[in-house]
Amino acid sequence: MQNRWTFPNSTDNSLILVKNKTIYISTEKEDDVAQQLKSIEADQLPKDLNEIHFATIEQVIFHKNKIEIHQKNTKKTLFIDNDEKINAVFNTLKKENPTLKYIIKRPSIMNHIKIHLLITILLFARLMYYLLKINDIGQSATSTYLQEYYGVTYGNFIHGFASFGFVGIFVIGLIYILIALFLLNYIAEKRPFTKILKRI
Repeated sequence: MQNRWTFPNSTDNSLILVKNKTIYISTEKEDDVAQQLKSIEADQLPKDLNEIHFATIEQVIFHKNKIEIHQKNTKKTLFIDNDEKINAVFNTLKKENPTLKYIIKRPSIMNHIKIHLLITILLFARLMYYLLKINDIGQSATSTYLQEYYGVTYGNFIHGFASFGFVGIFVIGLIYILIALFLLNYIAEKRPFTKILKRI
């Protein structure tokens, strides 16, 4: 069975061919790839293709836009910025290598969102400190003083916000938490999968 894919804009792997239990990879430019394709269509393998025999593959790792093919002492990385083609290449390797065990991994939710969660908590603490501070200022000063000291616009904002007291702080804090939870859940759901073919 023969499968081939071309990548005109790639400088790493412009042609990938899977045939006779072997992966053939070309790094030639577009004109040379066209000549290679003519040879392949004539059932003649070009001499300047890099070869990876299935029997030498220890592990294949597919993550995002790259496929890593691990042999005993070497590793070849295929960069493919085309979802349809990269899935086709991996699925072909999976189908043609039944002796390799198929494994799917995904990072844990906490590991994936921990930086976003930390930033969210720090921003929430900063927001609460700010709201408590302007509420305290607004509660202890007149509207006229606030307008003179902070300017008309900001002074009116402080006075208006302070009129709601802790209810205003609670409502804003609740809205922030709900939005943060929605975004964190969205980020968690977008955790990337890593697909692995491994020789056992």
